Amino acid sequence: MDIKGVVKAHGTTLTKVAEKMNITKGRLSQIINEKPTVDNLRTIAEIVGCKVGDFFADEISEDNESCVVTKCPHCGKEIRVKLE
Repeated sequence: MDIKGVVKAHGTTLTKVAEKMNITKGRLSQIINEKPTVDNLRTIAEIVGCKVGDFFADEISEDNESCVVTKCPHCGKEIRVKLE
């Protein structure tokens, strides 16, 4: 998951995102580095102007380029999402 990279690519900073979320940059970093909730990902995506899926774009499966592979933030199991 590359939240920081997506934020930067959309021309903003973590500091600005944190301000819009009414939290400190340190707290936002904790959220990102730990296991962010779906709600947190949605909020960040809305502020940045992207889709939640953009945070996972760097995790394209090497064995199947049309499949995104990530892990469930709650149980840690691998999740494969087929891109169409």
